[in-house]
Amino acid sequence: MKICYISNSAAPSMNASSLQTSKLCESLSKLGHEVKLILPDTGYKKNYFKFYRIKEKFEIKRLKFFKTFPVGINYYLFSFFSIFTSEIKENDIYITRNFFTSLILSILKKKHILEIHDDINIEGKIVKFLVKNFKILNLKYLNKIITTTHALKKAYVTKYKVYSNKIQVLHNASSLKPRFKASSKIKKKLNIGYFGSLFKSRGINLIIKLSNLDKKNQYFIYGGSKEQINILKKKYKNKNLNFSPYVPYSQIEKKINKIDLCLLPYTSKITVSGNVGDISQYTSPLKIFDYMITGKLIVCSNLKVIKEILKDKKNSLLIKEYEKSENWLRIIKVISSNYSKYDKIRLNAHKYAKKYDIDWRINKLLLF
Repeated sequence: MKICYISNSAAPSMNASSLQTSKLCESLSKLGHEVKLILPDTGYKKNYFKFYRIKEKFEIKRLKFFKTFPVGINYYLFSFFSIFTSEIKENDIYITRNFFTSLILSILKKKHILEIHDDINIEGKIVKFLVKNFKILNLKYLNKIITTTHALKKAYVTKYKVYSNKIQVLHNASSLKPRFKASSKIKKKLNIGYFGSLFKSRGINLIIKLSNLDKKNQYFIYGGSKEQINILKKKYKNKNLNFSPYVPYSQIEKKINKIDLCLLPYTSKITVSGNVGDISQYTSPLKIFDYMITGKLIVCSNLKVIKEILKDKKNSLLIKEYEKSENWLRIIKVISSNYSKYDKIRLNAHKYAKKYDIDWRINKLLLF
């Protein structure tokens, strides 16, 4: 098939959405489809394919008129321009995360798939109005809606009256190389890692506090810009606390493989880019699946939506009263005393992510 993906996101960039889009397009191309990705002319001035470690290349078309992330009137203009410069008649199907793009495609009677990763609360007033009052998510030529959690599907069915059979839940999936290594000896110290945004809601302050309380193990925080990291390095001088800027996906596997224990210390309210909003009810972080497929032991906040994937003492360890640092410290000390005891948990996680990898997800996405 000829598939056109329309994305608003800056790419390459630190955005998880851009990474997910790149791996989706790569997987589609690998399966033999002719793929075209349309983007605004934003993002780092780096090679797109090298940045995301993409081996199966596809066509990328940038709209030169959009030099910044399209917001306001440009959000709607980008939809029009991207569709009308996409060689409409040649494409068999479109994929997008843009609600307004979906509406235009429906009006033009073009088959498409809409990926939704959050509630419409983060969208503009016009999009909210169209979804609530004109039921644009039930239109005929929107063949399928993909949500990454069952909680998010339920929200759209109950709040916005979207037909249940129109929505398919496909959790995120990893494209990293499957890797599992059993523990062969007692570890004198653990390398404890965090990869992601530096927002307070992601638990950065808690990790820093843990490094103060737990001098035995090494703590690694990967994320944010060089400027943000330099500020943190000047402020926190713990010898067992290591800061590094955002790691491009081309290098992420190498970094993760050096870590023994991956932390996901979310707070009850999880903000997004700009440190705003709250995605705690619907989030499905891509990094969870990267940790799982590389056989890492995961310790995570016991959020309801996270439990769609992570199961306590089966493929991870979940902290119930996760706002208290002493609860995290307690479980880390237990793990440190006998790391090999958790090989079965790591193996369960690895098997799950290996079975439901990116290629599995793409095959399911294209089934109508």
